[in-house]
Amino acid sequence: MGLSKNPFKAILCMHGGGASPDIFRFQTSSLNAALGHEYDLLYARAPHLATPGPDVLPFFAGMDPFYSWFRPAHDDPAAEVAVFNEAVRASVDEYASSRPGVKIVGVLGFSQGAVASTVLLWQRQVGRVSWLPDVKFGVLLCPGYSAVATEYMRGICEQEDRGAEEEGIVVRLPTLHLHGRQDAVNLPQSRRMYATHYKGAKLVEFDGEHEVPRRVGDVKKIVDYVLGIPV
Repeated sequence: MGLSKNPFKAILCMHGGGASPDIFRFQTSSLNAALGHEYDLLYARAPHLATPGPDVLPFFAGMDPFYSWFRPAHDDPAAEVAVFNEAVRASVDEYASSRPGVKIVGVLGFSQGAVASTVLLWQRQVGRVSWLPDVKFGVLLCPGYSAVATEYMRGICEQEDRGAEEEGIVVRLPTLHLHGRQDAVNLPQSRRMYATHYKGAKLVEFDGEHEVPRRVGDVKKIVDYVLGIPV
């Protein structure tokens, strides 16, 4: 976990599918360095063992095991999200025990981790994750799209009579979205996720592929956004 000079607030980081906390820590090293004076970064671990994700190999060879937030085959979105929630809460509880008093105020996700972040942000919005009471914003990098998230949200909206379904599944917490213009893995899915679950959120396209932005200008956009959120 990144060290902060003022460790009173933290960002929950959700790695990509077929990756790991250690891999995501490496991928976000520039961002961690730029935010470290204000934020600690907490890297959660997904619940399911998985094969390596896109572009994980050969660079991260030897850094197994790899993990996934959601399984490719499932027949119960609510049960799948329950397993996901349990895994994230375990990481949050472990962090809280070592850093008492530090509030987790944001979520940062890459690829499938951005799908996971969407699920968390929506649940936070509707009061279903009481163990994340202080989350106020999200940053989503090259998101995927998963029917797990959409089906789960629609099911809850129907059960709890949350009004128009398409409005009920919209995340209204402040979010920044970065889509790689050359992302051959997720760009159509990134756009679908944005159109389905976000309205009025800030969208930035960067000159890159399916990757965590690392150019100075792109990192600065993330840092400026995060530091501009009142927490």
